Amino acid sequence: MESGFAQILLEHSPDALLLLAPDGSISFLNAAAEELFGYSRAQLLGADSSLLLAEASREDFHGVLAGLGGTAARTRQPFAGSGRRADGTVVPVEITCSVLPAAADAALPAGTNAADGAPPATPSGPTVAVSVRGAGHRQLSSSGSPQSRAAAPADAAVPATTQHRRRTPAGLAAGSAAAPAVSAAYADRDDQLRAGALRDQLTALPNGTLFNERLAAALRRPDPVDVLLLNVDDLKSLNDMLGRSSADELLVEVASRLRNCVRPHDTVARLGGDEFVVLLTECLNADAVARRIADSLLEPMRVAGTLVRPGVSMGLASKTAETLDGAELLRQADAALAAAKAGGQPNWLRFRPEMLNTAAHRTGGETGLRRAVELGQISVHYQPVVSPGLGAVVQFEAFARWERHGTVIPPNQFLPVAEQSGLIREIGDEVLRRACAEIRPWLAGDAAYSVAVNVSGLQFQNRDFATDVLAIVASAGVDARQLTLELTESAFFDADSDVLRQLRQLREAGVRIAMDDFGTGYASLGRLKELPLDVVKIDRSFVAMIRTGQEQLPFFNTMVNAAHALGLRVTAEGIETPAQAKYLMDRGCDSLQGYLFAKPAPASDLAGTMESALTAIDKVDAAR
Repeated sequence: MESGFAQILLEHSPDALLLLAPDGSISFLNAAAEELFGYSRAQLLGADSSLLLAEASREDFHGVLAGLGGTAARTRQPFAGSGRRADGTVVPVEITCSVLPAAADAALPAGTNAADGAPPATPSGPTVAVSVRGAGHRQLSSSGSPQSRAAAPADAAVPATTQHRRRTPAGLAAGSAAAPAVSAAYADRDDQLRAGALRDQLTALPNGTLFNERLAAALRRPDPVDVLLLNVDDLKSLNDMLGRSSADELLVEVASRLRNCVRPHDTVARLGGDEFVVLLTECLNADAVARRIADSLLEPMRVAGTLVRPGVSMGLASKTAETLDGAELLRQADAALAAAKAGGQPNWLRFRPEMLNTAAHRTGGETGLRRAVELGQISVHYQPVVSPGLGAVVQFEAFARWERHGTVIPPNQFLPVAEQSGLIREIGDEVLRRACAEIRPWLAGDAAYSVAVNVSGLQFQNRDFATDVLAIVASAGVDARQLTLELTESAFFDADSDVLRQLRQLREAGVRIAMDDFGTGYASLGRLKELPLDVVKIDRSFVAMIRTGQEQLPFFNTMVNAAHALGLRVTAEGIETPAQAKYLMDRGCDSLQGYLFAKPAPASDLAGTMESALTAIDKVDAAR
């Protein structure tokens, strides 16, 4: 049998199938295993197989594995056990184990650790194939046929073949008989994506978005509302000592204990990293619930065969007659959490108004931001830049985002804290790495495509900044000519840094340099020719002066013509109306950017973002 066909059979088997490396870690799993246990493939590859078993079944399972070491026992009869899903629920399962022949190691399916680039495990034992059947794990629809699983991989957000101009698939053409069925399929898929987007992938708990929706709904009712915000204080240390999979196992156990401490209609959510939140509605004694949770989390937890007792800090806040919204209630819980942390021991505190003035809360922004950087909670959103001449998206600008307590914080609110605290270098490097990795499939479609990343003048105080940028780009496999760095005008004239030297070094390597917010600072048109520049971006404050498109604003012609005379391209940002876009197109702007085309969105939304931008271009063209 051909290996490709064999792999298809493994992937689409109705039974959950896994391969275990000699150290017990998971090196392969199929779609049925993802569905049965509720984890994504990325979460399980390399994780210890014990994560999928209830504690009562682990000893029996390890005994079976040990018994397979001999040559006389290559396969064991099925045996009953208890599996544990990502949401902490326990399900009865039937497990069959079999040792793979040594010759099979060279033909392991794609998707093993080795295939993913990880070094192969040192052969210290056999590779074991595991088949798992769970009661009811193959649901039947009303017609008796198995319900379909969504087959799109989670990381297929930016296919390299995505067209830069819109295309209408033949099957979706007007009048096509297939269109209603396809539309229904996409509607079902949208519902699935919506449900998945509201759940934390690791714990299956509601995420910050769903939590905020439920909190807002609860506050609209007259019943009591309480919010308990908590952090697992030792997560980073545990991650360093025992590994990522062990830290994930701890978080799953914390999620399970939290759910067991509250009523079914209460909400337990994971906001990200080490941060959880509990929403209590119609609760007559929130303090008693907080004490119960504290006692539960103080009980030792078995992680990777080791008993650990992580520190947990909690802050409790309750709705009052003066409570304005959910954001205020979370801010109060955060202040109580900061005060509890300052106590120096696992503790919980109820919010008091004076906590908002404590040193612990005042430094919460920097402390929280530092923790976000450590836990990888800084994400990147992308906004398209369109070329009117080509009628295409030619660039995406990357914007840093920080999700705090389920709310996305824009860069203008946390980057000043990053600059004051010295975290700007780490955040800048992280944004650049993420942007190169997440946009790379799209960049591969055309050498003219590029990604723009904002940099602070403070980053250039590191004399190796340019070298570091080129190293990050090279490691991501991106052509340096497809990267644009954007700086504000003031950064070019910082006498205390060697910005210009490093910018010239970057340009020599192919990186393009853009001056952001042009026209608002120090630069005159005469000085532009002295700078290592490729692009100037007209600031949104000038674009906002265009209201009807009939205004007489001669400085636009002056800026665009002078820049072009110096060999520079011109981008206008902050465009919100077709009149503004038409006005700037008529004056020769090379590129346009703004909410008219699309708001910044995660990499997973790039296809929709491009469609929105191209539709806007078509409408502006039609109006000219």
